[in-house]
Amino acid sequence: MYRELFWPVLAPSMLVGVAAGATVPVSVLAALQLGASPALGSLIIAMVGAAALLTTVPAGRFIDRVGDRRAMLLATGGGAVCTALTVAALVWGGPGALALFVVSVVLRAPVMSVWNLSRQALVAGHVPTAQLGRAMTALGGTMRAGNLVGPLLAAALLLVLPMWSVFVLSMACALLALAILYSRAGSALDVAARELAARELAARDVADTGTAEDAVRPVDPARAAAAASAVRWRAVVLSGVAVAALAMARVAQPVGVQLWGVHLGLTESVISLLVAVGAAVELVMMFPGGHLKDHLGRAPVLVLCLAVYGTGFVLMPLLPHLTGMVVAVLVMAVGNGLGAGINMTIGADLSPAANRARFLGIWALFSNGGVLAGPAAMSGLVAVGGVRLGLLGIAVAALAGAAWMAAWARVADLPRGVGRGA
Repeated sequence: MYRELFWPVLAPSMLVGVAAGATVPVSVLAALQLGASPALGSLIIAMVGAAALLTTVPAGRFIDRVGDRRAMLLATGGGAVCTALTVAALVWGGPGALALFVVSVVLRAPVMSVWNLSRQALVAGHVPTAQLGRAMTALGGTMRAGNLVGPLLAAALLLVLPMWSVFVLSMACALLALAILYSRAGSALDVAARELAARELAARDVADTGTAEDAVRPVDPARAAAAASAVRWRAVVLSGVAVAALAMARVAQPVGVQLWGVHLGLTESVISLLVAVGAAVELVMMFPGGHLKDHLGRAPVLVLCLAVYGTGFVLMPLLPHLTGMVVAVLVMAVGNGLGAGINMTIGADLSPAANRARFLGIWALFSNGGVLAGPAAMSGLVAVGGVRLGLLGIAVAALAGAAWMAAWARVADLPRGVGRGA
C-alpha cells in the first residue's frame, strides 16, 4: 500500500508540506514586516480561514467534476503562483505591498482546499477500508514531516537571507511536487484508484442491501445508490464539533508561538527553530498515534489529542520565559502528533461510497470553520487583552472540544479499533 501511494500521493504531499511548513513560522512575521499590527497579523490568518470556509463545498464539487488527480495538479500549480505573489510583495515592500501580501495568502486558501480534499479523496478511493486508518495517518505524517523540514530550512535561510527567501523555497517545493505529479510514477495510481473505487462501491452495495445470498442476486440500482450515498449526519455533526476545536487550536498555534516569541524578544530564526523542534516531536508521536487510532479507537485519540494540546496552550503564558515556551511547544507537539491524520480518518470513516469528494467538502466545513475561528479569536483576544489572553482563549476551546467528544463518543459511535467493534 505505502509503495503504491508513495509517488502519486505521499511524495508530493511531503513537498507541499515542506512548502507550507517553511512559511508557517514567518507568515505573521512577514505581515508585521510589511507594516501590519499584531492584531492585524492574526486577522489576516483569519481571513485565510474565511476564504477556505467559503470555498470548501465548491472545492468538493470541483474535484468530483474534474477528478482527484487532475484537481491535485491544478491546486499544486495554483499554490506556486500564489506564493510567487507573496515573494513579489516582500521584495517590493513599498506602498500596497501589504495589500498584495494579503491577496496572495487569501487566494492560496481555496487552492489548498482543493489540494487537501483531492489527496484525501484519492487515498480514500484507492485504499481498502481495512488499511484506511494507516493510510490516512501516513498522509498526515507527510505534512508533519514537512512541518519539520520546512521550518528548519527556513531557520537556516533566515540566518543569511531576507524573509522572501523562505517563500522562494516554498514555491520551489511546490513546483517539484508538480513535476512528480506529471511524471509517469505520479500518474500510476489513477486507473487503479477508479478500479478499486468500483469494487468498494459494489461490496458496500451488497453489504447494505442484503445478506450473503443477495450477492448472487441482481441488486436494485436505486436501492444500491441510496445505500452508497447514506451518511450518518448525527455522527458527522457530533464529531465535527470536536474536529473544529482541533483545527482551531492547530491554526492558532503558529500564530500564538510567533506572537509570544516576539513578546519574549526572540529572533525570527529562533522562533522558526522552535516550530521545527515541535514538528519533530509531532512526527515521532505520529507512530504511537496511528497505533492508538487503530487499536483504541478514533474518539479516545481525539479526546487525548485535544486535552494535551490545550494543556500546552495553558503552559505558555504560565511560564513566561524561553524555557517555559520550549516546554509548552513540546507539550502541544505531543498532543498534535497523537492526532496526526485523525480528521482525515474520521472523514473517511463517515464518507459514503458515492460522491465522496462532495461529502468530504462538507466534512471539511468543520475544520475550516476552526481555521477561521482560531485566528479570529486570537486576533480579538490579543486586541482586548494581549497575547496571554489569546493563548488562554485557545486553550479553553481545545479543552472544551475534548470534553465534548468524551461526552458524545458513545452516540457518535466512531470505529473503536481492533477487538473493540467495527
